[in-house]
Amino acid sequence: MKLSKKTFCYSIFISLVLVIFVLLYFSFMLPSLYVEHTANEYLDSVVKVQEGYSKNRSYQGLEVKNPTGSASIEIPFEGNRIYVAGKAFRITVEIKDQEILKIINKLRSMVKNAETLVDIAEDTDFNLPEEDIEKIKDRLLRTDSSPLSQILTFTIVTDEEMEGIETRKGKVHRITDSMMVFEGGMNDGDNDYTTYIAAGKTEDAVIFSFLPVMTPQMKEIRPIVFSSLPMITAVVFLLVLIASQAFSRKIVNPVIRLADYAENVKHAGYTEMEPLEITEKDEIGELGIILNELYERLRSQYLELEEKNNALARENKRQEVFLRASSHQLKTPITAALLLTEGMQSEIGKYKDTKKYLPEVKRQLLSMRKIVEDILYLNHSADHIRKEAFDINLLVKEVLDTYRISAGEKGLSIDYKERSIQIVNDPDIMRKILDNLISNAVSYTEEGGRITIRLSAISLEVYNSVSHIDEELLPHIYDPFVSSDTRQKGRGLGLYVTSYYTELLGLGVEITNLKDGVLARLSLK
Repeated sequence: MKLSKKTFCYSIFISLVLVIFVLLYFSFMLPSLYVEHTANEYLDSVVKVQEGYSKNRSYQGLEVKNPTGSASIEIPFEGNRIYVAGKAFRITVEIKDQEILKIINKLRSMVKNAETLVDIAEDTDFNLPEEDIEKIKDRLLRTDSSPLSQILTFTIVTDEEMEGIETRKGKVHRITDSMMVFEGGMNDGDNDYTTYIAAGKTEDAVIFSFLPVMTPQMKEIRPIVFSSLPMITAVVFLLVLIASQAFSRKIVNPVIRLADYAENVKHAGYTEMEPLEITEKDEIGELGIILNELYERLRSQYLELEEKNNALARENKRQEVFLRASSHQLKTPITAALLLTEGMQSEIGKYKDTKKYLPEVKRQLLSMRKIVEDILYLNHSADHIRKEAFDINLLVKEVLDTYRISAGEKGLSIDYKERSIQIVNDPDIMRKILDNLISNAVSYTEEGGRITIRLSAISLEVYNSVSHIDEELLPHIYDPFVSSDTRQKGRGLGLYVTSYYTELLGLGVEITNLKDGVLARLSLK
């Protein structure tokens, strides 16, 4: 997943978590907090009403949560009157019936003699006798024997316009043909109150239901929300912090791994390292893949440069060796040619015969030219390799023809079965290699010996009999100035040059001692 998509998904996840948290909070926690808060508000309200009415014996100036449904009953310890007061009314009930008054006085005496109201509330025996309750019911309900006005007298005082109270126009809701609901309301500046009076007719009665309610307002729940803000803020901050920490680890940890890997690469050089394990599928993963590829490319280029440096060092060494060897070898023919020329010029002794010694001067000069040509060709060959298809059999025959006379002077027999083999390589450099191998075979084979040459598709073998290379000398046979012939003062560069040329062409050469001779094997592939 791309880093942009991962960040988008992270944002979606955080948003969903916060939405779920808010939904759970407003669905479960906030209602319980609201209920508890409202209950405490109502408890405080009824306490204030009780304290205010006990002090003033009036609702004037009291803040009441529900003025349409709130009322207080006052039962004095003396007299025959009971008072019922509300925000908009005051009712005086005068008890004329002595039996009911007697029962009321009994209740007064029980309350008056109790030390606290808590004692009365906790006293399970504090109950009016069942017969007293039945007497009250009988006196109130049997109005046929005594009119209700002879038992109780009601005096009602109402306020036409309560201070600070505004009434709303009532509505009539027709529910069915036999039911209707009257809706009326008022507002005290802080709260809205609605009263529903339902009237219904049945077969044997008319029934009224009375329901006062208080319309909820935003200001009632606002304190709950404000009191919950610290907790909401803390929970949201904690959720974001945890999620951000987890997400940052997903981003930062891979970056740290990349930085550590880059640091290791910086100090590793061309040392082989385990590639960075990539598990991410985003831009960081792509960066890791690029780092792996970059390291492999740098390492391969470093190794290639190292190989070129080594090759350049070998080339510098080779040139130094050839310059030293050539300068040494040039001294002999130059000295000889100078002596011969001076002798012929001065006509000293035998050197008067110029016809005899001029060819010798020419031979010395040709020897010098051959050395110079070898030096020039050696420097030229590395930069001018020209590979082409040719028959190596013809090249072998051409080189052998140049050594027929020298081999015949030593009485050497050459065994070579011609076989046409096509190869692709540089024919000029191959001629130099063959020339050195066959020249060594002719030079180091004892008189009357045998040289055997075998040609196949994969190799060329040159075997010279009655020859041997010292075993301690064999590992150094390709070094410059190393020769197995201590009787002749050769240059000791033949196999050194051969090794250089074979390496240049990507071939291989191997010199080994056999039971009765030496075998030189040139790999053609």
